[in-house]
Amino acid sequence: RMKKEHKNEEMFETHNYTIIKVVQDEDLEKQVGNNICFDLVAPDKVKTFHVSKVTTFNHFKKKLATVFGIPAQFQRFWVFAWRRNQTFRPSRPLTCIEELGSIGQLTV
Repeated sequence: RMKKEHKNEEMFETHNYTIIKVVQDEDLEKQVGNNICFDLVAPDKVKTFHVSKVTTFNHFKKKLATVFGIPAQFQRFWVFAWRRNQTFRPSRPLTCIEELGSIGQLTV
């Protein structure tokens, strides 16, 4: 019974949070030209954040400013997408309007 309650709690939490992976310039510089992995970044090397879907994107940017030391106005966010050739590439930057909303409102 306890396991079932714990599992239900986890499912509830999963629906309220989303995972955001942050790739920095340094991550790209380390990976480009590397023969081991034929992608722009090694997915296991980037920072992962579990963020509440009701958190505003601007609030998340402020958090990242403290984590990485990069002021929010100098941060740029891109949507990444899987391509047919099984690579993971930036597809488009987030718009100013998208950044004004909450994490849960982003449709990527």
